[in-house]
Amino acid sequence: MTYRSTLWAPLAAMLLVSTATSAQQQPATQTRQPVPSRLDTSQLTRLTTQQPVRDPRPDAPVAMSINWGQVSEDIQLQAREFQRASTVAAIAQSDLPFARPTNPEAAGVADTGLPVLIPGTAALGLDGNARILLFPRENFYNLSITAPGLVIEVFGTRLAHARAPDPLSTRRLNASDSDGYRISQTEYGRELSFNRYGAAYSITVECDGPNSDPRCRTDAYVRGLADSLIIAAGNPASGGQ
Repeated sequence: MTYRSTLWAPLAAMLLVSTATSAQQQPATQTRQPVPSRLDTSQLTRLTTQQPVRDPRPDAPVAMSINWGQVSEDIQLQAREFQRASTVAAIAQSDLPFARPTNPEAAGVADTGLPVLIPGTAALGLDGNARILLFPRENFYNLSITAPGLVIEVFGTRLAHARAPDPLSTRRLNASDSDGYRISQTEYGRELSFNRYGAAYSITVECDGPNSDPRCRTDAYVRGLADSLIIAAGNPASGGQ
């Protein structure tokens, strides 16, 4: 099966259809799509080996190559994992339990050229009062989740703005724990960052009461969100890499 934009479009469209209000858009009939099982070798080689032709600068970032082969493998693992937790024979992407954005702008996720990772609903532990907004662009996206006393932001980008100036800086930037996470305490909570598939991601958790709210007082909550991330969309054709 070769990569094409239509392969990922149902994953992106599903984000809106399941949650948008009728005032925002009319739900469309969805076709259950199988998880991709095979890759076209020649196109996969082009997607995963193409490199930037210039060094990135703060005023001229470079779109890095995404390892779509690894993304495809992880989608299959993801589907099998949820099959084991379900009584149905197969799992469609629309059945995956992740936070669903409700804003019309989220439709642009169909053109986002990196894997869009979104926290699972169980890890969030929020009720129906949460407001979930997704703002996608070709080379990055921002997910905002607002609930009483809590703000969560998930950011992903394939743009490189600069290279580390020396080996020591490189080691510091790459320093992470056994899960590949870099976690730091902020004034209002926790921030977790990591690299995956050739893109950079971060999760920020902020609380009204950072010293008393357990979601911000320790690393456990933000780490749980990172562990729960689900591949919800992504378009290998976007950006030509």
